[in-house]
Amino acid sequence: MKFTGPIAGVTLAGIGAVALVLALFEVPGHDFIAQALAPIAVVSESSNDAAGDAPIPNDGGGNLLPVPAPLDDDRVVAALGPLARLSCHRDDPDVLTGDAHDDALDAPLASYASSMQLTAVGPLVVAAAAPIAPLTAPAPVPRGDASGAADMPADCPALLRHRFNRLQTGESQSLCQFQGKVLLVVNTASYCGYTGQYEGLEALYRKYKGRGLVVVGFPSNDFGGQEPGTNQEIAQFCRLTYGVQFPMFEKSSVTKVSENPLFATLAAATGVAPQWNFYKYLVDRNGQPVKGYASRTTPDDREFVQAIERLLLERPQS
Repeated sequence: MKFTGPIAGVTLAGIGAVALVLALFEVPGHDFIAQALAPIAVVSESSNDAAGDAPIPNDGGGNLLPVPAPLDDDRVVAALGPLARLSCHRDDPDVLTGDAHDDALDAPLASYASSMQLTAVGPLVVAAAAPIAPLTAPAPVPRGDASGAADMPADCPALLRHRFNRLQTGESQSLCQFQGKVLLVVNTASYCGYTGQYEGLEALYRKYKGRGLVVVGFPSNDFGGQEPGTNQEIAQFCRLTYGVQFPMFEKSSVTKVSENPLFATLAAATGVAPQWNFYKYLVDRNGQPVKGYASRTTPDDREFVQAIERLLLERPQS
């Protein structure tokens, strides 16, 4: 009786070598491979002689292993195919070189990243683990989220009862931290004709912050696509180019209520929505929007500065 298909020519010595490799190199999954090969491994030359199946000489001077009748089936070949691929990686490109293996026998056993690692990132494993991944991933804080009122006092004005992520750190913060301050809220951009206003805004902040002024920046790509960078790139640009130290929050759309409800409220209260980058809103110490200023109004504009000074003289209502 002879082997048929891909397992023709397998010798007793060959099976012994496979078992030895599995034992020495601890190929991932070798236990179930050994179990799968057990019916073949127990076949010995003597037992086959006793059964009348004498070893069959081959051209190399060795003997071929006769296949017991229960294993002489194409289903055995199909079953052993996936096991062989665990070691050969026949059709997989080499992880280190990117070269595809032309033949299964050309691929050395466990010659690159472990089979366990490759299996762990396979599409089937990823798909199976997908329902579990969200259980351990931290829930992102939506822009303008008003939840988590631990740092929102009961008397915090409605306009300030929103949370945003800081541009530099990604930390979620409540605008209630600015309660009792005069706010200058600005939507900014790094590649705009008005970008130079960063310098004037920072000058205003440093001059009046001791008296209660806070400049609050919100980068936005809404107008002219002039803020295409990531939050990290924007933070580096503002800090390195203009030495910005006033509070800035992550990039968002100032024209979409879902992304930035603060600007939606400011637009509704003043009757004017931002028309371009560096639109400015003044908010008094009681958290009430006062007025919106067009982008062309520079931070050192005399009337604009006088309006800020008047608001700084006011005391917040008890």
